[in-house]
Amino acid sequence: MTGTSERIGAHIDPAGRMELIEIGERAGTGACVDFRRIELAGISSQPLVKACGPKGLLVDATAGFGGDAWILAAAGFDVTCIERSLVVAAVLDDGISRAKTDPALAAVAKRIELKVGEAAHLLAKVLPEDARRHATLYLDPMYPPKEGSALAPKPIRLIRLAVGDGPDAAELVAAGRAAHYRRIVVKRPHHAPHLDGTPHHEIEGKLARFDVYISHTTNGRTGPSE
Repeated sequence: MTGTSERIGAHIDPAGRMELIEIGERAGTGACVDFRRIELAGISSQPLVKACGPKGLLVDATAGFGGDAWILAAAGFDVTCIERSLVVAAVLDDGISRAKTDPALAAVAKRIELKVGEAAHLLAKVLPEDARRHATLYLDPMYPPKEGSALAPKPIRLIRLAVGDGPDAAELVAAGRAAHYRRIVVKRPHHAPHLDGTPHHEIEGKLARFDVYISHTTNGRTGPSE
């Protein structure tokens, strides 16, 4: 499946928030970014946070509506988000901007920076090389829903219409390796194969697993750890 972005638009909803919406639908029936809805209780024990390792610099190359980026920023990471869809990025940027003006959210929002473009081309540019060698790259690619599975929540359905199912996910792992990221974390459905061979380790969550690939640096070169 490829994205069908001509069916998707963004405009301001009745509450003053930018929303992602199918063309022709009534205002207020789309999806916006509201970080106040994200539950942060027990954040340090969440599989996502455990998989991403020591707190530090992190690049979320498949940002979408930024839910995982928000959790990671709240856990103490400094997060650079990359989103390739202009319309999805506009809605995410609106959510981040609103969070920065909310006293309860501002401290976390300030840990997030948004870049718009194709991640495969930006991974070697968003952080200096010395920083990348100590940073985590996080990937949560879109994937086709499992046959017979329940209907996905509306925000996911709208993002899928905008960006497609992420057929370039394996290319992003390769781009991360080429850019010398220390740790690459890939979120996958439980039933899905690994994207890049056997990971260093896996962390299981209720709805997905996290495949963790760790590299080490020797004489300026980066390769898989043993």
